[in-house]
Amino acid sequence: MMNNIFLRQLATCALAGTMLSCAKQHAAPGTASLTLINAVVGSSPSLVTNFSGNSPITWYNKALKLVYGNWNSTYQQGCYSGQQKLAIYHYPDTSAHSTPLFSLDLLLPAGTIHTLFLTGTMSAPDTLFTTDTPPYHPPSDSSVGLRFVNLSPGSNPVSINITGGANGSEVSSLPYKGITGFKNYPATAAVSDYNFEFRDAATGALIGNYDVTGINSLLYGFNNTRLYRNLTLALLGLPGDPASLKIMLIESYTSY
Repeated sequence: MMNNIFLRQLATCALAGTMLSCAKQHAAPGTASLTLINAVVGSSPSLVTNFSGNSPITWYNKALKLVYGNWNSTYQQGCYSGQQKLAIYHYPDTSAHSTPLFSLDLLLPAGTIHTLFLTGTMSAPDTLFTTDTPPYHPPSDSSVGLRFVNLSPGSNPVSINITGGANGSEVSSLPYKGITGFKNYPATAAVSDYNFEFRDAATGALIGNYDVTGINSLLYGFNNTRLYRNLTLALLGLPGDPASLKIMLIESYTSY
């Protein structure tokens, strides 16, 4: 069983740099949410972001670093909207003459929620950019939202099931860069966790599993519960390479 990797989200404001919690709250008017995920195989020690595009910044050692498969490698920017330039460098290759691994021009309309999955390999970097509509969970509906994404370059389509369920009972076939919509799962006093198994869709061979714990508020307490939240489980790494293969839990920005 692979080590669980819990990713927290960091939301920053261009003026104040304040930390926002993952509790229920609306994004500020006129802003867009952008969550960055580093799933680029071979990007150790980290990737570095530059929201000024390709223009060099002075202190890369203090810039945001996205660590591959690390619990703190998720970054959420909630202060930009409209057309946004973003260059991403491989740290420490960040000098003025370095070529960025990614040079992107993103459209982030005000009031929208997006995820930018950085995937592929260092020699063949790739991206998956999504516009997200996380479901709302009313207090009367004890549930969490879950979606799945395949970020394993060169992989066969994968199937997903809950332990004990038939192969593919949750997702029958998810190709590379395929992503599902959010599905609500009960999170009541009787449900403490879900153990999801990722398999080769053709052969049924187990690739890895991830135990999503803390589903209800009784198990970990209100501050640590995943009740009412929206989560993404992502498969990372190269097929047949245990060192890079990971299943990552990403806590999505809420829409309420």
